[in-house]
Amino acid sequence: MSSLRNAPPTRCWHLPRWMAPAFRGLYHLHFAIGSTLRWAYRMFYAGPLFRARCDSVGKDFGLMKLPVISGHGHIIIGDNIRFRGHVGVGSGRVLDRPELVIGDRVELGHDILVAMNQAVRFDSGVRIGGGCRFMDTDGHPRDAALRAANVPPAPEEIKPVRVRGNAAIGRGSFILKGVTIGEGATIGVNSVVVADVPPYAVVAGNPARILSRNAPFRPDVPSQS
Repeated sequence: MSSLRNAPPTRCWHLPRWMAPAFRGLYHLHFAIGSTLRWAYRMFYAGPLFRARCDSVGKDFGLMKLPVISGHGHIIIGDNIRFRGHVGVGSGRVLDRPELVIGDRVELGHDILVAMNQAVRFDSGVRIGGGCRFMDTDGHPRDAALRAANVPPAPEEIKPVRVRGNAAIGRGSFILKGVTIGEGATIGVNSVVVADVPPYAVVAGNPARILSRNAPFRPDVPSQS
């Protein structure tokens, strides 16, 4: 890989100006063919495969890539959902019915990972930036000897995560076990949220701290993804 990065750029052939219209058409054709193939892949392959894996998926569901699902978790998805890139969901081996529940009008950015051993829930209208992580468990016991023995976490160490309606999660944030993010709250970029967030609060940092409370919420203003 390093040799590829250090390789000099390829010198392009000098295009005579009289040939530019033809190559301009080829340029647009290249992207048109790619877009058509990607649309067909999502519509007739990735979409049906993912729907078959879920317990239920509502109407008007859109994805960019086939989500990667591991474990025995149950997935319930509402209406008007958008997956803007890679989404990974993994469920643990402790409880019988871990669940991921996604309400209506939820948008997930690229490279979202959800680790659910009990429950992770996104209520309606939630917006999630790329690179976010949601975990309802630490993934291992607190005791070092139990970790070394590869013992799974105890059930009492697993605590569900919930993001309530119209909250916005900034890119690269981590939402850890037991956290409830209140209605309409805003989580700043690269935040690590370890405690509940009040409704309509703005928080940021590692660990995330409240920057303001009762931020105005205007449902008439469209969100920016």
